[in-house]
Amino acid sequence: MIKKVSYKDQVYEYLRHAIVDGSLHEGEIYSEQMIADQLNVSRTPVREAVQQLRNEDFIEVYLNRGFGIKPVSVEHINEIIQARETIEGCTLRCLADGFNTKKGQDAIAIMEDCLENTMKKLRGQDNHYEYMQADVVFHEASINYTGNIYFIRMFHMMQAQMERITISSLALQNRHEMAFHEHESILKALKAGDGDGAVKALHEHMNKTRELLSKHV
Repeated sequence: MIKKVSYKDQVYEYLRHAIVDGSLHEGEIYSEQMIADQLNVSRTPVREAVQQLRNEDFIEVYLNRGFGIKPVSVEHINEIIQARETIEGCTLRCLADGFNTKKGQDAIAIMEDCLENTMKKLRGQDNHYEYMQADVVFHEASINYTGNIYFIRMFHMMQAQMERITISSLALQNRHEMAFHEHESILKALKAGDGDGAVKALHEHMNKTRELLSKHV
C-alpha cells in the first residue's frame, strides 16, 4: 500500500533541510506560527516536527518564545568524526579486501561516479548542498557494501548531523578542492585493494575537516 506522507513529516523534512543547508540561522528565534504560515499548515504538525528535531539535537526550544538552531560544538564535531572513522575504517577495509569482486567493483563504481561526475564539476563552485549530497553517497558506498545492518543504521542515524558538519566545512575557503583530492586518495587506495591506505586517507580527510571546523565554531 502507498502511505500518505503526513503534514508533520513534510514539515520535519522542510525544517531539517533548512537547518542542514543553512537557510535557518543559528542565533535567530523562529516561531511555530511563522513556519505554519510559510507552509500553509496548522501549528500542530509544526509543533510535532520541532519536538522531533529537538529530540535529535538540532533545535533548542525557548518557552513562550519559539525555537532556535542548536549550535554545533567542537565536542559534537569530534564525537561525530570519531564515530565516522570507527565505522568507515572497518567498512573501507572490508571493501578493499573485496575490491576485485563484482560487489566490490559496483561499490567502487558508485564512489568513482560521485567523484568524477559530481564532485569534480562542483569543486570550483559554491554549491555546498549538492557537493555534500555527493559526499554522503561517496562515503555511504562502503557502508552499504558490507550489508551490516548495524553499520547502516548508525550511519543513517548520524546522517543529518554529518550533512550539517560537511556543509559547514565546505563553506570554508578552498574546501571543495581540498576535499576532492582527499576523496581521490581514498578511492585510489581502494582500487588498489589497499585497506591500510584507504583508512589512512580517510583519517587524513577527517582530521582536516576537524581542524578546519574547530577553528570556526
